[in-house]
Amino acid sequence: MVAYRSILASAAALFLAVSAAPTPDVPSTPLIPAACNNPIVRKEWRSLTNTEKANYINAVKCLTTTPSIATSIGGAINRFDDFQGVHATQTPNIHFVGFFLHWHRYMLHAYEQALRNECNYTGAQPYWDWFIDIDSGLPMEQWPIFDAVTGFGGNGPYVEATAEQNPFGLTGRTGGGCVPDGPFTVANNFTVNINKTDVSRSDPRCLTRDFMPTVATTLIQHSVVTELNAKTNFKDFAYRMEGLPSFDYPNVHGGGHFGVGGVLGTFGDSNNSPGDPIFYLHHANVDRLWALWQEQDPSRILSVGGPISPFDYEGDQIDLNFHINLAELGPSRPLYELQYTRGPMMCYRYDQ
Repeated sequence: MVAYRSILASAAALFLAVSAAPTPDVPSTPLIPAACNNPIVRKEWRSLTNTEKANYINAVKCLTTTPSIATSIGGAINRFDDFQGVHATQTPNIHFVGFFLHWHRYMLHAYEQALRNECNYTGAQPYWDWFIDIDSGLPMEQWPIFDAVTGFGGNGPYVEATAEQNPFGLTGRTGGGCVPDGPFTVANNFTVNINKTDVSRSDPRCLTRDFMPTVATTLIQHSVVTELNAKTNFKDFAYRMEGLPSFDYPNVHGGGHFGVGGVLGTFGDSNNSPGDPIFYLHHANVDRLWALWQEQDPSRILSVGGPISPFDYEGDQIDLNFHINLAELGPSRPLYELQYTRGPMMCYRYDQ
């Protein structure tokens, strides 16, 4: 612990003294010195070349043909399933808590490493900047990320939802059925395999999407990022990032999930949302907003706070020594190892 905290503390203090000369791999404007010399660069999806997009999608498909290692997830067939299954088992404890951002940063890092180390992917995990699409004024079906050739495929056909499936009575649904095009269809040998309620059982089925454009545009608002950047401590930042479980409260995290997944879509299922490959690009953008906020003030590298138990804001709080894990996908780690994207444990940055 001493070594990690020493490095993080040095990163927070060094720029206050004499700035070290930046390396070519580090952006020219960050306030925080890098602890790793060659961070891989996570880029926005549409900035990738078509070849780079294909390489990423092929690596994701490679995970779906690589046998599972998560023995605690009996329903997992392949490595892609492993991540969905671990998320599903821990969902009750990793949302609306102080370590929500840390846990998903850790999961993304493990997923990125699996792509690179097991599937010969040489790039970094891309992210999806929803604001580019929201601001474009284009209908969701025309957003580049949903392109059938260079993206993740589009919306499913419309399917009626029962009152039980739609307990909040959400309106504006446009899909709900199996994604009919793109690389992640049953015809292209992609299935969501883990049973929705019992991770010990396999239940292969199609990927579904249920676009809700009004939810996307209502929840994904620039004002949320303005509010996030105005927060001066992590506890307040994290609370605003995850927001409240309400469709009346602008929230970029929920807006991505439910704007795409809606009521019947895989991405709108809180337990099983990693069954939609777009999950990882969405959460990379959430992580990017945290990383950018951290770099505004180096003291934020060591800033943590928030409840250990969901919604228990007056109860026990996390600190840098609080541990989280990814079951078979990653050992128990203290939060201080997950505070900083450029070392010493992780080594990546965002393009902007």
